[in-house]
Amino acid sequence: MLPSLLPILLLALILPSRVSSDSNPAASTLYLSETGTTFSLNIPNNSSDVYIYFSSPAYSWFAVGAGDKMAGSLMLIMYPSANNKNVTVSPRIATGNSEPTFAPEIQISVLPGTTIFNDSFVLNAICHNCRSWNGGSLDLTAVSQPWMYAFGPAIDLYSDSPEAPLRRHREYGYFTMDMNQATGLGGVPIPSTSMNGARLVGDVVMDGDKASVTHGILIVFAVLILYPLNVILVGFFKSMKFHVVFSIIIMCFILAGFGVGIYVSGEYNRSKHFTSAHQIFGFIIVAIFIALAALGGLVSRQRRVQPTPASDAPRKASTLELAHTWTGRGVWVLAIINGGTGLKFSSSPMHTQIIYALVTIAIALPLVIVYSIMWRRRRVKKEEEEEDRDVVLQAYYATQPKQEVYPAQGYPPQGYPPQQQQRW
Repeated sequence: MLPSLLPILLLALILPSRVSSDSNPAASTLYLSETGTTFSLNIPNNSSDVYIYFSSPAYSWFAVGAGDKMAGSLMLIMYPSANNKNVTVSPRIATGNSEPTFAPEIQISVLPGTTIFNDSFVLNAICHNCRSWNGGSLDLTAVSQPWMYAFGPAIDLYSDSPEAPLRRHREYGYFTMDMNQATGLGGVPIPSTSMNGARLVGDVVMDGDKASVTHGILIVFAVLILYPLNVILVGFFKSMKFHVVFSIIIMCFILAGFGVGIYVSGEYNRSKHFTSAHQIFGFIIVAIFIALAALGGLVSRQRRVQPTPASDAPRKASTLELAHTWTGRGVWVLAIINGGTGLKFSSSPMHTQIIYALVTIAIALPLVIVYSIMWRRRRVKKEEEEEDRDVVLQAYYATQPKQEVYPAQGYPPQGYPPQQQQRW
């Protein structure tokens, strides 16, 4: 009796595990051990939807995209919600190597279990209309469907909007997925920490928003370092040639930074139309700098054609010189303010904005003090010149013969020519 029951007992032990395994949704899984990131895909064979499971330490954003290049790729971008307790999923389509644009026709339903816990993403979702889109589609028969992944930079991003502005990825890579393995019983894939049906292609590529950093460095170096140094050194050496050379160098830095800024603007949705206050004021400020250079040329020409005054004669600034001086001071202040708006516009970290403000104050305050001292010295010199002029006049009048003053009564004196009678 016992030997005849042994096969039945073995079947009873094996069958539940087989049923449990077969009841799990089909899935292909990417697992990145360096970051502890899991991305699993399920293609139900009884619907046109796509199920997604994702878990990872919470970065500013994480994205996966179908295809081996950004142009035409459907990307699923995940970032923390406004209250940092849930995950916002944004389907976007890229048109090139720039920030992808939100695609409202792709519908994402976030399922229960989605949360942010202990600074880690957990996402369960179903994607409608994800198998094909405007510009591409998934090859459901491919054993090596190309995919991309990317991590956002270390900045704060909390939003419920699917159109939240993004900063350029800090790193990215490529992988493939076996779509046949992912096709089958539908449902959210079970969590996994092993690579299954996916394969990395190449090494991770370290990236970053280098162009934006270059733009900021060029402009800040010109405005906060070279410009004040020009004012101080020119005031010390009193050399027009030195001022011209230094001004040309400053202008080269500003134009280079301006060109890089235009290039960077094309990478982001919020800036590619050039409608932000930072960009508009940037165009105005560059135009003023060009006008300032033209004024400087006119001032130089005016000084060459005008006769040189005597060495001891006080020199009064011309209207062109005053316009050049005050235009320079004004555009410098505008450039500093616009630098702060640029940091805000680019979603720079708060500590970067604070450092910029402190450096600006540290540079501007000594300049204000220097200008105040120069103004005070000119004021004192002018008062001394006026006092010297009064002394000279007093000495001059002292050498002149005194005129007699007639008394109020008893005039005209004897011998004084008679007054002409007035005719009425």
